[in-house]
Amino acid sequence: MKSLQLSLIALVLSITFAKAQNNARIIPYFDSNDNKSYYLAWDIKTGKSIQYYWVGNEHKWASFEINIPAQPVPGATGNIMFDAYFDHQDGKAYYIAWDTKTGKSVQYYWNGTDHKYAAFEINLPAAPLPGNTGEVMIKSYYDSKDGKAYYIVYDTNGGKSIQYYWNGSGHKWEAFEINLPAQ
Repeated sequence: MKSLQLSLIALVLSITFAKAQNNARIIPYFDSNDNKSYYLAWDIKTGKSIQYYWVGNEHKWASFEINIPAQPVPGATGNIMFDAYFDHQDGKAYYIAWDTKTGKSVQYYWNGTDHKYAAFEINLPAAPLPGNTGEVMIKSYYDSKDGKAYYIVYDTNGGKSIQYYWNGSGHKWEAFEINLPAQ
């Protein structure tokens, strides 16, 4: 009987540990100005993140003291995800954090004047993919030829998607009229 109890306890602990391990995510971006790679690691349940960079002369990874806010998407009810792109024109990295249940997102950039990550005042719509039935995912893209950022927002259940672009003259994110077909 004791061996059965110990086996059940070991099983519960291993499942708990495995679930905790599945909460971590990492994304990279490459900064062509300083010729370095950066990694953002975070917990999808809380959104708390740490950014890492390589310290070449010390041969080790280090983390920044200042990071994206610990609750990057206020009021989130789903998992928190991130994506990043590097804008070659202004030489900055941009992060988007979103709630996988609703799609609500917040974009962040490094504010050198205030020495902190700041949220943009203008973000994608609060519900960027109306009628989603699965998790909402977002992938960012920066086109160096036209100097614009793009986001594709898609539903993991069926593939319905909407692509957004920054309309500089309208000072807002707009959806393309024609998008990828749902599967």
